[in-house]
Amino acid sequence: MKHLILLLALFATLSSCRHGRNFSHDEKNSVYYWKTVFAPDSSDFAFIHKHNIGRIYLRMFDVSVDNVSVVDGSKAVPNATVRIPEETYYMLNDSLGFIEFVPVVYITLDAMKDAKGYEGQLARNIVTRVKNMCSYNALPNVSGLQLDCDWTTSTEQSFFTLCDSVRYEIRKHDLPWNLSSTIRLHQLARQAPPVDYGVLMVYNTGNFSDPDAANSILDKKDIEPYLKHLSDFPLHLDVAYPTYSWQLLFRKRQFVGLLNGVNVQDTTKFKTIKNPHTYQCLEDVPYKEIIIRKGDEIRVEDSEYQDIMSVKAMIEQEIPSTRHSNILYHFDLCNFSKYTADEINRIFSHTETK
Repeated sequence: MKHLILLLALFATLSSCRHGRNFSHDEKNSVYYWKTVFAPDSSDFAFIHKHNIGRIYLRMFDVSVDNVSVVDGSKAVPNATVRIPEETYYMLNDSLGFIEFVPVVYITLDAMKDAKGYEGQLARNIVTRVKNMCSYNALPNVSGLQLDCDWTTSTEQSFFTLCDSVRYEIRKHDLPWNLSSTIRLHQLARQAPPVDYGVLMVYNTGNFSDPDAANSILDKKDIEPYLKHLSDFPLHLDVAYPTYSWQLLFRKRQFVGLLNGVNVQDTTKFKTIKNPHTYQCLEDVPYKEIIIRKGDEIRVEDSEYQDIMSVKAMIEQEIPSTRHSNILYHFDLCNFSKYTADEINRIFSHTETK
């Protein structure tokens, strides 16, 4: 055990010399793929080719807390594993052989809290599972591993220890992977994690449960206070922008949940209130397993092109280097259809043109 601790300490010292602004990888148009089934079809392939997508961040599984299962003292277990159909991995090399893949593991905050003292075990489990999934599904051109966690002050040290341990496991398995981490806006004021590079998440910038929020997906006012930390953040950053939309249900000003596909334009059941994006229910409306009650309010939020470009211009004025990749979150042709091909290309580009 003492030898392992010494090795990890030495590895952490060496790895701390590697991460920082000097890291570079090929600048590529990139996307997050966040669905539970990875099964791109011909339309997906067409979009990938048309927009020269060169890197896909593929969510592999979540790590969450299971109070029933305890593994080596920890309750952190894999959950919501992506499924890759057999027909998909047969076509991966043929149709997506030019794509660079970065597996992503999302770690819930509760799982990160539970992992304190068990970071080494969690790192072994993550790297081994991702390695096996990549091998089993013949995932081509795997260049790295990304950890996605909304770590806070209380979990920062544990997350950083996990990063060091994951890096150690990557080297131990002789994998040609770099290590990256998502970076939330509030984390810019903290120390940088011991990874090769970060991806700045420029979405979910506000509090979606606030009934008075204008747009919790992307709001310039929510982002501006954090920009002062960008120039001093000691880590190479790529940047991810939102392309999704959602509907938020409120009852007596209390957040109830997320909705999708409710026809709020039906004037027999909904009327516009407050602003053009908030609707009040005029009668009880069945929705899946729940009832949207009379008087409930639905706020519709979207990732507007002009908002994305306005925020993007601010970030590119502050980011230390223009040599970074822009990423769309997340891959969904229905969401992408809101934008023209030229608008998609402008989001990917570094030069702001009007």
